[in-house]
Amino acid sequence: MKKITLKKENESLVYYGGTFEDLGWGAVQFPKLYNMKDGRIGLSVHDGKDDWIDLVGDDGERWFITDDKGKTWRPATKLEVNQMGTILPNGDIVRGQPNPIINIQNMKPANWEFCTYHIPSDDLSPKKSEDPNQLPVHIHSYGDNFNRTYEVYWLDSFSDDFIEKRFKFYRLKNGETEGSYTYSPVEWKYRTTCSFTEGGDTKYLNGAGIYVCRDIKIAPDGSLILAHYTGNGANPYNGVYQGTTNCYFFRSTDNGETWKLQGYIPYIANDVEDNPFAHLVGGWDEPTVEFMDDGTVICILRTCDVFKGAPEWGPTYITRSTDMCKTWSKPERFADIGALPQLVKLPNGITLAVITRPGIFIYATRDGVNWTEPFEIMTGEDRSYLGNLKPERPNFHQWAGSCCNCTIVPTGENRAMLAFSDFYVPGEDGLKHKGIKTIEIIAD
Repeated sequence: MKKITLKKENESLVYYGGTFEDLGWGAVQFPKLYNMKDGRIGLSVHDGKDDWIDLVGDDGERWFITDDKGKTWRPATKLEVNQMGTILPNGDIVRGQPNPIINIQNMKPANWEFCTYHIPSDDLSPKKSEDPNQLPVHIHSYGDNFNRTYEVYWLDSFSDDFIEKRFKFYRLKNGETEGSYTYSPVEWKYRTTCSFTEGGDTKYLNGAGIYVCRDIKIAPDGSLILAHYTGNGANPYNGVYQGTTNCYFFRSTDNGETWKLQGYIPYIANDVEDNPFAHLVGGWDEPTVEFMDDGTVICILRTCDVFKGAPEWGPTYITRSTDMCKTWSKPERFADIGALPQLVKLPNGITLAVITRPGIFIYATRDGVNWTEPFEIMTGEDRSYLGNLKPERPNFHQWAGSCCNCTIVPTGENRAMLAFSDFYVPGEDGLKHKGIKTIEIIAD
């Protein structure tokens, strides 16, 4: 097989804000690139806190656009922002949106029931509460290392008018200039959701929608594939509650108007024998897929997760499907690190994988099996010495010096644009600032 060579050029600074010392984690992070119909490239940047409440919707985003393939960037107009998203086969443009978080602080808890209050002839399946101001019975509760407490519910134990169960999208219809938020029904049995405490006793219920980092991919047959993940998951075919973060794949044959479950990958810690923290992570996070020329689909999965006690870095795994995401091979270790992995296929047939945290590295393949050695964009070694204050012992975020949540889109036959954060960008005031950069990757 012909050797693949990777190069990088045209690094640009899109935006910078305050210093890492002032802002900490969250602001000026999580960039997301969009190919636009007219050939330009758009970019959104999160500029708020990193929490489940602040990450909902577009309100905390800053929007930019380049008219010259990334050499320079400027703030985007509202009309230009409207045109940013995935371009569907029918010409519509869509962006996935999380469903709102619901404040349930003032709702009455479910009537407490001790397990021995039941007898074997009882129906133990959770039921909807008859009182709209009372929560249904939860199926599980637990705490995490950040002193949050969680209660897990079957989604269908809530009424449809209490929590939105459809997928939410921003959609700009083909030929129009003003889009709107739309909701798409989804066939997915045995869904779960959970409540969580935030800021003391304040209690919220997670929305049952799409995470903002999920991308729609267009399959070779023109259908849409959405690789999704959710914690506290259950087997969608038989209802067995697993309590792990699983990957769920959805397919649409009507340009995203409706979605059906296509397949899923359960996380089974006992099967992950090469990670000593396998039982201390939630499961398979942030799946990314791409379609190979031989008809297979490859998927790279994140595992790093700090909520149960694992470190903030952890391995990524790769798995393959030969039946359009219905079933998957046993995941195999791909790299020793990985947060928000990305896959993108270029017009010349080369597929790039972005693997990060700490550091940013590019891998390339023609067949999804044979990969190049990692190509370094940002070092995975200690970068804390670049900060305004030199810590005696850096924490992980200081060490990495980036959120490392990257985004990548194709920009030509053999080119792709990568966007990433850098916490130590020199400013005109002589200080290092948090910034967003882009760089072009050339693969031949």
